[in-house]
Amino acid sequence: MSPVSVLAILYAALRLGYSATKPNIIFLLTDDQDVTANSLDYQPFLNKILREEGTEFVNYFVPTGLCCPSRATINSGEFCHNTKIWDNGDLNNATFLSGGFEKWINQSLEDITVGTTLKGAGYETFFCGKYINGYSDKHADHVPAGWDIWMGMTDTSYFGSHFSVNGTLLKTSKDVYQTDYIRDRSLEFLEKRHGSSQPFFMYVAPFAPHAPATPAPRHKNLFMDKKAPRLDSFNPPNEVQHRKPSWLGRLPKLTDKQVEGIDNFYRNRLRSLQAVDEMLQNITDLLDKQGILNNTYIFYMGDNGQHLGDYRLPGGKRQGYDTDIRVPFLVRGPGVPHGLKIHEVVQSVDLFPTWAEIASASVPQKKSAVLDGKSISALFQRSIPDESGVNTFRYIGLAEMFGGSSNMGSVYKGLPGFEKNRFWNNTYQGIRVINGSDWAAGANWFYAEWCTGEREFYNLTDDPREVKNLASSIDSVLQARLSAMLHMVGTCSGEQCHNPQLPDNFMDVADEYKLPCHNPPDMTTGEDERDVGFPFSDSDIWYFDFV
Repeated sequence: MSPVSVLAILYAALRLGYSATKPNIIFLLTDDQDVTANSLDYQPFLNKILREEGTEFVNYFVPTGLCCPSRATINSGEFCHNTKIWDNGDLNNATFLSGGFEKWINQSLEDITVGTTLKGAGYETFFCGKYINGYSDKHADHVPAGWDIWMGMTDTSYFGSHFSVNGTLLKTSKDVYQTDYIRDRSLEFLEKRHGSSQPFFMYVAPFAPHAPATPAPRHKNLFMDKKAPRLDSFNPPNEVQHRKPSWLGRLPKLTDKQVEGIDNFYRNRLRSLQAVDEMLQNITDLLDKQGILNNTYIFYMGDNGQHLGDYRLPGGKRQGYDTDIRVPFLVRGPGVPHGLKIHEVVQSVDLFPTWAEIASASVPQKKSAVLDGKSISALFQRSIPDESGVNTFRYIGLAEMFGGSSNMGSVYKGLPGFEKNRFWNNTYQGIRVINGSDWAAGANWFYAEWCTGEREFYNLTDDPREVKNLASSIDSVLQARLSAMLHMVGTCSGEQCHNPQLPDNFMDVADEYKLPCHNPPDMTTGEDERDVGFPFSDSDIWYFDFV
């Protein structure tokens, strides 16, 4: 190689903020962590390490606000409508195998993942925590390809959780707190490899703050005076609720007992996040001590959000509102600006191509052709906010859900559409439109179409809590544009998803696609059957004894 070529490579590395050694990558993924109920404000270490010393993506949306589909998207780089992982896998019927670990395997989605891709790029790979819903004790001998050190959680209990340690089932003691155990194994990994020149990729995935959000004993008495935010969307009056589509519009007001349960849940969510916050500090301190912090990217994200009394929903996810799809996403690392907030629309389909680019990884053609996202690494080079007010990376984010509501408990038994502790049908697709150009200039909208034929439209500039459904009053041209864009993004694959453009014949395209409903499960299978490894496969705050 000529001296000129060597200099060119070094120059390119410096432009990206890399050292001559490939950067390390750490991904810390929480479970069900909200943005709209301000959980990040109660994590002091995160605020210092990531908000002050990194960049926050304030318009980061998961395409599907539910654990298993969201994690499938992270690991595969594909939208839910392409993975066909519709649900957590605990509700199946003859029409749709909804999701879960076994479907993940059967669809060969595990063949090429972020793990295999980064390992192929020379990274030492480490996984510790929650994997794909349904990965349970009976699957402990299964170690997914791509992971040098595998500690996939097979039982998510906060005390006495189980792990597959490179294929051997380990049951931790009942006095071992799960997040602390994951922290200790993560620190152990870093300590054992100290001095190695090989870059590493760490995927760290605690269960917190997922229900029941059991805190560590040292945190159980914190936040005694806190309550879930009482905003416009909290247990709203009939004139607001009746504007909601389908079963949502018929929900009764929350009872005092339900509201008390929501507040207890909210406090425990904040408490359970304290151990996560401490883990982040412990990992960062060790990286700094080892002299590798400045060559390490740290990505922090929630797999989906959480509603807490919003729209009369007790607690859970699966809806297309910001409560459920807007999640924390913060990054620090080489070349990443400090204290910056980026307003571009970014989604979890973008993680796979971002990590592949950072790692200079070669993605097999059959996989690169179906990656629905694109790398956000260029956004790290922004040192000041974009003053143009136009999102050029992406201005439309997808939200989609196929199936039923969250498990809401037997209190709703007898109401129309309520079966097996869930409301049906909850199948919809929607788009978040933010600061586009032309027809979407200055937009801050959420538009959704339900399989029932109902529609929603909210202008979040005036209505940030999405309580004023304006679908019946927007003009026909705007609705046609929104519908056409939704159908394009909601059926796209690979490069089609990267920069969708409104077609000239959008008035015709708007009526070409109708979203099919995903029917309720077969009622002959009995009550809601949950995988023994995941007793809390969905948030249901009514069955937990709160600390």
